Amino acid sequence: MAKQPKLILRESCVHDMSSTWSPGRFIEMGAGTGHMTRIFLERGFFGASHDLGRDSRQMMRENLSFAQERMVVVDRLSELADESFDYLFAFEVLEHIEKDREVMREWIRYLKPGGRVLISVPAHQRKFGRSDELVGHVRRYEKGELRTLLMSAGVADIHIVNYGFPVTEFTRRLSNRLIKNDQSYDDMTPEQRSVRSAQTKPAIINKALSLISGDLFVPFCFVQRWFYQYDLGDGYVASGIKCSG
Repeated sequence: MAKQPKLILRESCVHDMSSTWSPGRFIEMGAGTGHMTRIFLERGFFGASHDLGRDSRQMMRENLSFAQERMVVVDRLSELADESFDYLFAFEVLEHIEKDREVMREWIRYLKPGGRVLISVPAHQRKFGRSDELVGHVRRYEKGELRTLLMSAGVADIHIVNYGFPVTEFTRRLSNRLIKNDQSYDDMTPEQRSVRSAQTKPAIINKALSLISGDLFVPFCFVQRWFYQYDLGDGYVASGIKCSG
C-alpha cells in the first residue's frame, strides 16, 4: 500500500526527534497494524504493543513476526507491569479518544520514572474536516493544549515540533475534497472508524496514492525542518520525560 505524504513526513519527524535515543524497551499504544512499531524494532528497540482492534492485533502479530521474542502484542494492557518500559509511544491515537487526559495518565503508569514519551497528533482545530470525521477523530490539538495534556500526566522537559509544512496544507485540502461524498464509514461508530483507519484507507484515497510516488515527497522531509519551530504544519510530534516520584 502506498504511503500518504503526511505519513512520510511524520516518520521523518519522529526519527528527527528520537535519532539520539539508545535502543530500549518500549510500549506502543494504539499501534494499528504495527507500521511504526516495525521502524523502532529495525532500529534495535524491543517491547510490546497494543491496539483496540482484534483484527489489528492479529495483523500486527503477522507483520512483526520477524522480531520473534523481541516483540509481544498484548490483548489487554493489564498484562503489562507498571513502570516496566523505557519508552512510551503513541502515534495518531489521542485524537480518537474523548477522555484523552484520563487515558494519557493511565498510559504513563507503564513508563519508568525518567522514561521518555513520544507521541504524534494532528494539529489545529480550525483544520478539522471531513477526513477527520471519516477516521473517527474527535479533535485536533493546539500546541498549548498538547503541552498541558502531557504536563497533567506527569511529563516534563516537553519538546513539541510542528511538521508537514508546506506539503500537508495542500494534501489535507485535496483529501477532504476527494472524500467529500464518501459514505462508506457512515454506519460505523467512532471506535470502528478509528480501527478501520489503521487498517486501510478509503478507496478513492488509495487510488490517488497509487498514481503518486512517495519518493516525490522525500525532499520535503528536509524542507519541513526549516518550519519545525513555526506553527504552520498539519501535525505535532511531542517528546518528554516522566517525572520521578
